[in-house]
Amino acid sequence: MADEISFGNRLIVGFLRIMVFVLIVILIAIPVLIALDFLGILEAIGLSS
Repeated sequence: MADEISFGNRLIVGFLRIMVFVLIVILIAIPVLIALDFLGILEAIGLSS
C-alpha cells in the first residue's frame, strides 16, 4: 500500500513543497529588506522612494 502513491498525492505534495519554499523565502526576505531600508541601502540603489 505504501508503494502505491497516486499521481494526485504526488501533485499535492509537490505543490506543498513549493509553497513551503516560497513561504520561507518571503519570511527571510522581509527582515532583510527592513534592515536594508533602515541602513539606507535601498535608497542608494534606487529601490525606495
